[in-house]
Amino acid sequence: MKKLLFLTFGILILTGCSSNGNVSKIAYLRSAALDGNRFTLSFFTEEDGVITITADSPEEAKKTAELSVGKEIFTGHTELIMLKNCDNLKTLDYMLHEWKVSPSCMIAQPEFNGRTILEQKKPEELTGSIKMAQEQELAPECDIITVLSGLLNDDRTAEAAELSEKGFCGVVKLK
Repeated sequence: MKKLLFLTFGILILTGCSSNGNVSKIAYLRSAALDGNRFTLSFFTEEDGVITITADSPEEAKKTAELSVGKEIFTGHTELIMLKNCDNLKTLDYMLHEWKVSPSCMIAQPEFNGRTILEQKKPEELTGSIKMAQEQELAPECDIITVLSGLLNDDRTAEAAELSEKGFCGVVKLK
C-alpha cells in the first residue's frame, strides 16, 4: 500500500512539468512607443529585438507584432510606455485593462520620436534615468495608475517624464 502511495505521489510530482509554459515561445514586451498609428515595441531579449509596425489600434499592433516575431507577446512585465499623437486616456486605459501592463509601468512622452529613442537607448537606461530624476525630485511619479488618475481628475491632465535619446530631459503635461 505504501509503495502504491509513493508511486502515485511521484507520478503527480513529475507531471507538473510541461511544455505549455515554455518561455522561449513567448516574447516579453519591455517597452512600447506609440506615435499616432506607429508602434515601436522593444523586448527583454535581443533575439526579439525592437520592431516598428503600423496599426490602427493597440490590439491590432499586438496581433501584427506577434506575427512579426513569431511568438505570443506577454505584456504583463512592460516597464515603459511612451505616448505621442494619440488619445492618452483611451490608450492607457486599454494598456492597463487589455494588455494588462504592470501597475508600475512608467508613462513618458518622447521629446521627438519614440521609435528613435527605443532604437538608440536601452529601455533599462530610460527607466533608470526617470527613477534617478524622481529621486532628485525633478520628475513626477509617472506610473500608469498615477497618470490615469490625473487624466480622470477634474482638470484632465497628468504629469509625465519627457525622454530623449539621452534619457530624462524634462516634465510634460499629458491631456
